[in-house]
Amino acid sequence: MGRDLLAGLGGETAKAVIIYATINHDQTAAVEQITKLFGPGIPIIGCSTPGMVSNENIVEEGFALGGMVLGGDALQAAAAVAKTFQENSLAKGKSMGQSLKASLGKPDLVTLFYDPLCHGDVEQMVAGLHAEVDCPVVGGAAGQPFGPPIRTFQYFGNEVFSQGAVALGLKGPFTVDIGVGNGTVPSGVVMTVTKTDGPCILAIDDAPAIECWSRATGYSTSEILHQNYMAAWAIAIERRRQVEGEAGPVEKVSHLIRGAFGIDVKTGSIIMQTAIPEGTKIRIHHRDVDAVLKGTADMGKEISAKLAQRKPWAVLGFECAACTSPFLGIEATVDENRALRAAVAPQTPWLGMMAWGEIAPCLGLPAFHNYTYALAVLTETAS
Repeated sequence: MGRDLLAGLGGETAKAVIIYATINHDQTAAVEQITKLFGPGIPIIGCSTPGMVSNENIVEEGFALGGMVLGGDALQAAAAVAKTFQENSLAKGKSMGQSLKASLGKPDLVTLFYDPLCHGDVEQMVAGLHAEVDCPVVGGAAGQPFGPPIRTFQYFGNEVFSQGAVALGLKGPFTVDIGVGNGTVPSGVVMTVTKTDGPCILAIDDAPAIECWSRATGYSTSEILHQNYMAAWAIAIERRRQVEGEAGPVEKVSHLIRGAFGIDVKTGSIIMQTAIPEGTKIRIHHRDVDAVLKGTADMGKEISAKLAQRKPWAVLGFECAACTSPFLGIEATVDENRALRAAVAPQTPWLGMMAWGEIAPCLGLPAFHNYTYALAVLTETAS
């Protein structure tokens, strides 16, 4: 794969490489082989994933490697890493942002990958990162095959590790358009988170969170412990923000979709990837095939309209791994992604991952999502 990436540069100078590998690979051996080809001076980041998209090819599980090399004399790139980001996630995010700024000044785009299983607060990490770089941030959580969560891997140069986060900053003569689509529909009434402990929701409407989850989904406590049931449902978080309108500031309301990453029977709590403040309004959502496909198609139409006559030169995709083959099936997943590519940038180099969490904007700020498809399209800036 590395030689194919080098050949695809067409004489341009390599500036950065993004790589993905399914978990079946010897992670260290795969990453080391690629880094040897590019040398120590090229920022290389990536992560393990249960599946990936490379142009027209869509692969989930098995043995697969995917990559994209970004190059050109006008492009600048830098990478940053945070080990054990669960230890003060906000500060670790800030540290990565400061490292990128030291190399690039203000980046034009940051791509982020992280370990969703280390109990770090991903939204705090993203907030710290964005406070420093003040630019769009997109990305995804590393993953493994569908099943009980065990371990994911992150790549930084020739290092392979877990419990970390890696970021790639890009700066140059390009514009980035980001689209977001999700595939859930609401179920039940609006409720309020009334007690939390870090990323754990302990109580909803003053009742144990696990009881509320069981009532809303119709599954028993023993059933919701199984990933097939847990992955079928999510929580929609209400987000409000003042944005500038034609007549001054106006309040906008949007929703973030968040999946449960564990159930603690002893405490009756639902474990999330990020803390949810007490008093937050929520509603239980569930996956829906039509909603997944419509969300992706609508996103493609929206981005295509924004592009107008601008020429895309790279596309990065981050699709929730709970909405692909484990839910849609292989055939529908292939059709979904090929239709999206045809609508947005059919001839452009395209690299996507199946993620265990997605990073994309919400009301103008980067945010953490689940059950979401985020797409970043990089286009040439008119001279």
